[in-house]
Amino acid sequence: MTGVRGARAGQQAEPERRGAAVEIHVCCGVGGTGKTTTSAAFALAQARAGRRVAVITIDPARRLADALGIDVLDNEPRRIELDAPGSLSALMLDRKGTWDALVRARASPNTAERLLANPYYQAVSTRLSGSHEYMAVERLYDLVYDGDFDVVVVDTPPTQHVVDFFQAPDRVRRILDRSLLSGLFDPQRFVGPAARGAFALIERLAGQGVMGDIRTFFTLFSEISHTFRERSADVAELLRSDQTRYWLVANAKAPERNDLLGFLGELEERKMRFAGFLVNRVVPTPQGPFPDEAALLGVADAPEGWAAVVPRLAQLPTEAIARAHDQDARIDRLIAKAGGAAAWFLPDLPDGVRSLDGLQGLAERLPPAPPAREG
Repeated sequence: MTGVRGARAGQQAEPERRGAAVEIHVCCGVGGTGKTTTSAAFALAQARAGRRVAVITIDPARRLADALGIDVLDNEPRRIELDAPGSLSALMLDRKGTWDALVRARASPNTAERLLANPYYQAVSTRLSGSHEYMAVERLYDLVYDGDFDVVVVDTPPTQHVVDFFQAPDRVRRILDRSLLSGLFDPQRFVGPAARGAFALIERLAGQGVMGDIRTFFTLFSEISHTFRERSADVAELLRSDQTRYWLVANAKAPERNDLLGFLGELEERKMRFAGFLVNRVVPTPQGPFPDEAALLGVADAPEGWAAVVPRLAQLPTEAIARAHDQDARIDRLIAKAGGAAAWFLPDLPDGVRSLDGLQGLAERLPPAPPAREG
């Protein structure tokens, strides 16, 4: 089994524009596949190739910081000290911090301060469904267009949440569209006494103060709502552009998870570019020669009871080879179902990766210089 399968030639580049030369690599996968560690190793591989790289995690867990061997990650790129021709920076999405920075950047100073103090805004920026993913794509957009990086690697939440990542710009834009909530500004627009009565009931249940906060929020937000709509369209275009590639991280022990193939369908439906599989925790096929029972029985100074365990020890290489072959067959089936997609293989590390040194071995196995798999 070779290290790369079905790799396609790169498509023709888009006309040059600000940020157009930046590569975006989105690493997706189900939970428990080692996706965050793989994302960090992928980013390190790009830095070793001489590129300026940023890796961002959307997952609020601190696994990315652990994989990079650092104590703290926050919303700003933190430079990782490397012995490499390129550079590597890492950050972990801060949803509230990104909302606040966005408001300050787009609204007038007075409007921004009033929005930041508004109770409804504080709820939207911390609890609104989809806002975490929306802020993730906003932060991604900033990293692409601020001019500091050649490559941005995105470590997403588990696959079942990645669709939220794709849909977030449109969903949040609809929620924040003033026209959809025009009744909050002018209840008299409701037709008929029953509708007006329903609105009055909502206001009594919620309280006039709450409804007032909501009206104030949308009134203030209307100053910058058009920029949200424009930015959402730009972000959607970016996620579908040729410069953005999507990688599926699979666990070699269970590579045929249906959610991976379902996610491939999502990519195809959304016309997004699938780059290939990053198959993690691959066990190489054991290489002989192996001692037979006679050789094991002839071990000098064998401990008491050694003869009783020799038959079992002699079977272990055969069983390990069978498991490796079964693993290879599963990976082959997954690749075949994906139309012969490209695949790169990372070795199983029983103790995990807890430092930058540990990532180096994985980085050597990943693009842009993928090697063959052992075995």
